[in-house]
Amino acid sequence: MDSFGGVKADREKNPEKWNKEWEAYLGKKFKPLPSYPDLSFLSEFSPRILGQGMLASMEEQRKELCTLQKDLAGLVADKREGGHLDSKWLSMSPETRAEYILKGLVISSGAVADMDERRQWCPETTTSFLQRDGGQGFLDLLNTILDTPNGEAPSEELRAEPILVSHPVFDGIWHIGEPCPPGENEAVRNVMQNHVSLSRNFYLSFFIWNTILNMYGKSQNYMAVKPTTSFNESLRGARNLGSSAKAAGLSKEDGKRVIQEAKSAYSEAERACASCSKLSSQLPEGTNFLRCSKCMGVGRKVMYCNKDCQLKDWKHGNPPHKAICGKPYAVPGEGLNSIPVQQSSGSRDIPPPDPGFIRSPELVNQIALLQDNPHITYVLTQPDPKPDHGVALQHPEGKMMFEILKNRAVRNGDRRAVAMMCNMLEQSAAGVGMSKARLMLQLSKEYGIPVSELSELCTKSERSADIEQKTKDIDRLAAQLDASLNLPD
Repeated sequence: MDSFGGVKADREKNPEKWNKEWEAYLGKKFKPLPSYPDLSFLSEFSPRILGQGMLASMEEQRKELCTLQKDLAGLVADKREGGHLDSKWLSMSPETRAEYILKGLVISSGAVADMDERRQWCPETTTSFLQRDGGQGFLDLLNTILDTPNGEAPSEELRAEPILVSHPVFDGIWHIGEPCPPGENEAVRNVMQNHVSLSRNFYLSFFIWNTILNMYGKSQNYMAVKPTTSFNESLRGARNLGSSAKAAGLSKEDGKRVIQEAKSAYSEAERACASCSKLSSQLPEGTNFLRCSKCMGVGRKVMYCNKDCQLKDWKHGNPPHKAICGKPYAVPGEGLNSIPVQQSSGSRDIPPPDPGFIRSPELVNQIALLQDNPHITYVLTQPDPKPDHGVALQHPEGKMMFEILKNRAVRNGDRRAVAMMCNMLEQSAAGVGMSKARLMLQLSKEYGIPVSELSELCTKSERSADIEQKTKDIDRLAAQLDASLNLPD
């Protein structure tokens, strides 16, 4: 399946060709232009962009980036003190540095689903940039991320806001730092600017992290931790869907099975300390997390590994927990542009089924997971002991298109929409070791489409006349986004 800009090479089987195609794409996309298209087209999608799901997703990205940059600072401080990081890097041959750069990119892009998509906003991940001045380009990027302009030991404190690396063309495409022109929705504009900036900077920081680890012969698994949503809230969502046979098209027995599936899906999810991110498996034997009782009362599970972490998060968290304790939703911190929260009746807008369409227990379970995890685009489910994986598409066009397809599919089981969803999820599934056959089996069970029929639909051209007639709204959306975001040759 094609990636961005026609990147077709397999990352694992032919990494050199894969990276060469990526560099060609980035080189074309980030050519400086005298001016860039405005962002007025985003206003059409303001209900979705300003919804609580998008804001919650962005807040999680911000916290994850702060934690990653803190860990990176600790690694760099250690290697600069005892491992002579800078001199070691500069003394390598260009060929050796290129090997480390390539491996860092391959590891970063394949770590979890959709990491590869974030690279599309990272022109700094080209060999020419990183190798410039005998390897100084890599160190310059590192120093910018950690705010160490002179190569000094970085601060290892957890920052209230992440460091965001700027790039003139990226800032131009998204008009970052410019006043909002008349006629544009400033709130929508701010949300998308922050969302894409956080995605891009997470990839840059994660790439530097993996490259340095690789330099010193180390590696660290990127753990796919299931979202730390409230277990009770998750079960409530499943019960609500399972108990209403008329609304969900389920028998009472199937409703009970949905609850059991939801319970099974969450029972193995590891929880993490809200302050230091320590996992439950890393706690000393015989100890358990401390829980915030006020947040439990509003359906949010906030846990700490000890009293010190609880006190630290209360005063200096991201945001300070005293500002959000017991409240249903936390607005992003002051370091991001001020964004109004749009209230909604639920965590996610899922259309009801059309008359005559009966949702399978597997689809009802998928809906329950999406309702409880609004920052996730879709959940790839696998049989035990393999973990489930939440896909969070980063590309704005892809995210919007997938939402249209998904809403059509859950409403009436539209076969062509499901096939297009399958094609869009294929790359993310491959990134977590899930075959397309397994992906088609999941969608087959959820939407009641025979695997053979789904396979045939997936192989047909998405641009046939029939599909174009049935997906005018998708084509219109794609045309708007292409005209506004894609750069000319």
